[in-house]
Amino acid sequence: MLVSKEDFAKYPFIIGAVDYVKRLDLKTDELSQPEFSAIVTRAEARIEEALLDGIIKWESRLGYDIELLSYPVAIIFVSNIADNYLKKRYALAESKRIQALLKEDVDEKLTEIAISIFGWKVKRLPLEIYQPFDFSLSFIDYLRNAPNFHDFRWKLVNKHLINGEVFLQKDEFSRLISEEVRKHIENTINTSPKVELNPLLLQRIEHIKQRLNIRKERIRIKEQPRNIISAAYPPCIKNLYDYLISGQHISHVGRFTLTSFLLNAGMKIEKLIKLYTPISDFNQRLTRYQVEHIAGVRGSGTKYTPPSCETLKTHRLCPGPDELCSRIKHPLAYYRRKIRMIKK
Repeated sequence: MLVSKEDFAKYPFIIGAVDYVKRLDLKTDELSQPEFSAIVTRAEARIEEALLDGIIKWESRLGYDIELLSYPVAIIFVSNIADNYLKKRYALAESKRIQALLKEDVDEKLTEIAISIFGWKVKRLPLEIYQPFDFSLSFIDYLRNAPNFHDFRWKLVNKHLINGEVFLQKDEFSRLISEEVRKHIENTINTSPKVELNPLLLQRIEHIKQRLNIRKERIRIKEQPRNIISAAYPPCIKNLYDYLISGQHISHVGRFTLTSFLLNAGMKIEKLIKLYTPISDFNQRLTRYQVEHIAGVRGSGTKYTPPSCETLKTHRLCPGPDELCSRIKHPLAYYRRKIRMIKK
């Protein structure tokens, strides 16, 4: 069913779209030619939309070929820039575009993508029998993606599970597919080899880098309180913080570690809650409850501290110690000592 050029433009990761692009045999050194300028411009726009808006628009008015071919060109640009924040931001923005399209598409296309591209075990459900559910999905396939969503609604115990199948509504199923797409795109970027680009394309990349730097600086100014010294973060916290602002999944232990560290370092609750907005499953009410609980505002009144370095290593949250790490045993101890070193 996914055989039209419109489908290829909507879902450029599917096999038919990839084969179509391969048959065109478009070389990177040809992209600087005038007839391909619209494709390159759209590729640059895709990346800028990801940086500025966090979601890429569906620009069918430009033509299906331009929309389709601009996708691999954008992948080339992002891969060549090799910035982790940009990689994750772009993959997330593309997945959000695809999620919005899937929610409006016919059910058959969702099942075809899930089965043919990702190998999921999924069934379409007759609405007159299974209302309000539209699909059933193997709980194994469900668990591959749902744990990345921290909203309690996605926990398996809160789902209808019958004979190993999770019953889902269309918007939920679209969300799960988009998460698989996000991982697929991020992997595509990471495994794409760098290619030699001509000077005109390198100019495009330099322009994207400028926008990227502006975006990063705005994040630092907007989200980072003045009384927090980010240069003193230990490697584990810096790593978690970078994951957070790029909208990447962080484990429960990772979120607790980052939240408790920033609270103890002096960050205000409201500022901390705003930090979590890039996360794709951000829920303000739930996030506020969790942050306030760790801060001691709710519950027992105990203000929690982050786990020790040894515990963080056990949970694989230590990206690798630096020289200072060898002399301390706790992230907050690192932070206080590093601040003294910076002031000196």
